[in-house]
Amino acid sequence: MILDRVILDNFGAYTGRQEAILTPEPGKPVILFGGMNGGGKTTFLDSIQLGFYGRKAKTSNRGNLGYRDYLAECIHRGVDPEEGASITIQFQRMAEGRVTHFELQRSWKQTDKGIEEVLRVNKNGEPDELLTEHWDESLEAYLPVGIAHLFFFDGEQIKELAEGQHAARIIGTAIHSLLGLDLVDRLESDLRVFERRKKSETLDSQALLRLNQAQEELAHIHEEEGKVLQSEGRLVNEAGRLAAEVAKAKEAFENEGGSLFLRHDEMERELQVLQEQKQVKLDELRTLAAGPLPLLLLQDQLAQVQGQAHHEIRVRHNRLLVEAMEERDETIIEILGFEALSASAIKRVARELAKDRKWRREEADEQLILDAEPGFETELMHLRENTLPAARQRAGELLSELARLDERITRLEAELARVPDQDRIAAAQKKMQEKQAAHQVALHQLEELKVRKKALRSQCERAEAQMDKIGSQEVEARFSEDARHRMLKHSAKVRSTLATFKTRIIRKHARKIEGLMLESFQALLRKTDLVSGLTIDPETFAVTLLDRVGKPLPFDRLSAGERQLLATSLLWGLARASGRPIPTIIDTPLGRLDSSHRKHLIERYFPFSSHQVLLLSTDEEIVGDYHLAIQPFVTRSYYLAHDEKLGSTSVKPGYFPQYETAI
Repeated sequence: MILDRVILDNFGAYTGRQEAILTPEPGKPVILFGGMNGGGKTTFLDSIQLGFYGRKAKTSNRGNLGYRDYLAECIHRGVDPEEGASITIQFQRMAEGRVTHFELQRSWKQTDKGIEEVLRVNKNGEPDELLTEHWDESLEAYLPVGIAHLFFFDGEQIKELAEGQHAARIIGTAIHSLLGLDLVDRLESDLRVFERRKKSETLDSQALLRLNQAQEELAHIHEEEGKVLQSEGRLVNEAGRLAAEVAKAKEAFENEGGSLFLRHDEMERELQVLQEQKQVKLDELRTLAAGPLPLLLLQDQLAQVQGQAHHEIRVRHNRLLVEAMEERDETIIEILGFEALSASAIKRVARELAKDRKWRREEADEQLILDAEPGFETELMHLRENTLPAARQRAGELLSELARLDERITRLEAELARVPDQDRIAAAQKKMQEKQAAHQVALHQLEELKVRKKALRSQCERAEAQMDKIGSQEVEARFSEDARHRMLKHSAKVRSTLATFKTRIIRKHARKIEGLMLESFQALLRKTDLVSGLTIDPETFAVTLLDRVGKPLPFDRLSAGERQLLATSLLWGLARASGRPIPTIIDTPLGRLDSSHRKHLIERYFPFSSHQVLLLSTDEEIVGDYHLAIQPFVTRSYYLAHDEKLGSTSVKPGYFPQYETAI
């Protein structure tokens, strides 16, 4: 199928006739739409689904409105409801072995009888009454509503799949539709109705009364289930909307300095601790400064003092030595005289001894400048070689620590200076808290609905079992050999066989679907060693990932971006498994991804997901480098220009002004 043209006439935000040509050129499958939030992107996606499926369409904002009330809401607010609105879709697909062109128009307007809807289908330019009358059946055979979400989806659906809340349900619905098992489900349901009808034919008045009561109870339970499902759908949409509002309120709170405001007391305490630490370091540095540290400025002088102290020790030593030498020398001369040496020899010895005493006496007669205690030189040496180097090292450490503390204190003081006043931040904080509270209420209500839905399902199963029991007891008691009894037994056997058939057919085809999903995931992620396998439970449709050694890999082990890519891969794999050449339409395709994973989708998914891809982007998604990367695959671009004052959107060729590439 190829979508050739979509024409919206007074539909939703679109006023008047708005037209977009969608036929892609060979090798350029992408049609790119740009629009601001609230500018009509989701409405455009809704229009295609509503045009094709009518009351069966799963649109974004229908909630629990009745179909005709929803159609009334879809008429542009500035238009007379009697003028009405319409959606026209021109497309082509292979039919009966050749390319066939179709034009589908769904229009509605307000009349005296309420909203009246008209559906018209042309085939190759000619009205086709038969196709118009049986459009739902014809479309269901080609593109069942149960698999439409594989081709037409938005960021919220990706989010649901990524978070795993509704993944099994979405995948189960798709697989049932892909394999035609919805027909089997209907057959099972029809067989149950047939069995109950046959059983009721044989019941007496009392048994029939009990059966009617059981049927009424079951009908009431089904009615309650329907209400719960409607409420659940409404609450899911409401919770999603509130989650977006919470994120927006948080962003506004952050922009006002909210995180700093919340951390104010913590930062004050941290600043006090840092200042106390700084004071301790300063005190220690002052102690060093009051002690030996200043002597580091006198290193040369201390060396000179140490040298002088050493010299004065020698002076004292020589003084003592000279006195001892004089007595010794006198004794030596006397001894030499007794030995009868010549007078000349004794004189020569005397001269030498006197000469030696002379130079020692000269040094001994020097003035003592320091006149220090004997241990002064040792103390000075310890000061220079131990005390002062240790003081220098510790002072350096303290200065480094003080510099780091000053840096942290300066940063904290700057952050504290930016903390907004209570009055300034109060409104943003109150709004954020209100949105968070409303979101929590919606989530709580959803949990209550889940409990209610589970309880109703149990009641339904008990009621069905009671109905079967009433019928079976009567039939077995009174008509054990009756033909009806045989039919009932065979019908029950067929239902059992169908249940087995469903499980086996799912198990058989699940292998192919698993392989396509895994292949898609690995193609997007390109981390083949992260996930080695992927399995789908044929009964619950729960998806299990396997790591590189074949062990289960919990989803929470993946990053948020990887889970988003996994969700996209699940849809891509199912779409490929369908074998149907259907266009892909994605609303807000990159809103929840970081930059690296956005690049993966731009390069590896969008150009190859289908032969025709419609991308509906905000001004924060496919822009800049992403726009340049996708441009070679783009046939044409449109800009959804929204006028806030008029509340209307126009479809214009081009893109956002700064990225305009009108074709």
